[in-house]
Amino acid sequence: MDQIAAEAGVSKQTVYSHFGAKDVLFEEIVSCKCTELMGEDGLQVGNGEEPAVMLYDTAKVFLHIVLTKESITLYRTILSECGRFPELAQAFYRAGPKTAIQRLATYLDQVNNQQLLEIPDSKAAAGMFFAMLRGDLFQQCLLELRDMPDDAEIARTARWVADAFIQAHLPKKC
Repeated sequence: MDQIAAEAGVSKQTVYSHFGAKDVLFEEIVSCKCTELMGEDGLQVGNGEEPAVMLYDTAKVFLHIVLTKESITLYRTILSECGRFPELAQAFYRAGPKTAIQRLATYLDQVNNQQLLEIPDSKAAAGMFFAMLRGDLFQQCLLELRDMPDDAEIARTARWVADAFIQAHLPKKC
């Protein structure tokens, strides 16, 4: 709080009076950073699009967001501080992953209702979709074992994950 007050050129009491407590300030910082990285409306999921197209496009956008140096740095910071500041991890989860999962789950409910895919639990399926995208490529970037992949590698990964997800959820034929 002292560093923030000094950087802002105000007293520590001014920071406290504006935000109330550290956890509120942390949540605001994390929320603003997530908005900055993902855009004002967050990760958007197109309604009415064919599942193969929508999932592929969502996967590409998601990978471009989470594999940036800024996103990787934010993720490392959250991981390193979540033991001391669990509210920071909660704010990050609400502002990023939870929102993305909810938006994708809403879309998956629509395609499930149209019987385009067979998805018994849309929220769990949405979480698995994003987990598949945060696979080895993300781990290697997180651990600084490689540089950010180029557009072609992101497109290949997005296509593979989208195709695997669709294959796993095609309606069963009798």
